Amino acid sequence: MPPRHARVLVDTNAIQAAHRYGCWSALHKYFQLETAKHCIEEALRPNRKGERLVDRTRDDLEKEILAHAVTDAQRAVLLHALQGRVDLDDGERDLLSIALTIKTDVWWLCGPDKATIFAMHLLGIIDRMCSLQGLAQSTGFNLTKAEEQYTEKWLSSIRTQLLLHGQLI
Repeated sequence: MPPRHARVLVDTNAIQAAHRYGCWSALHKYFQLETAKHCIEEALRPNRKGERLVDRTRDDLEKEILAHAVTDAQRAVLLHALQGRVDLDDGERDLLSIALTIKTDVWWLCGPDKATIFAMHLLGIIDRMCSLQGLAQSTGFNLTKAEEQYTEKWLSSIRTQLLLHGQLI
């Protein structure tokens, strides 16, 4: 798990789940949280019912997380590296584009989505993947009632499938 003050990239789903499970405050105080601007947009955009994934103001959220703008050139580097082998949504694509620009070995990514994990496997950076449950536990927050895709057990199972079979089964 990432050490205190480590850079942790989080996607829209992780941002929303951390707020829903009540561990957001612990995470943003313990880690250096970063994301793509697109993920902030997704988290704050109202759905058809007028509900937002995260009930916060943009200003409040951006005080707690660094939101990166992603260029078309950064996206092109990622898409070229993946060669069309993974279908990523815009937030996942932008977050992974940011990940490819990081020049240090001390960073992690929390994005509970099979496409993100498969892309990280293809890029050779799957060891940088972490679960929301693992992040929360690092801060001392006991996240036991999380949905499956936010758990260490689920992430470990997906990693094992990729290591043994090279694909998700």
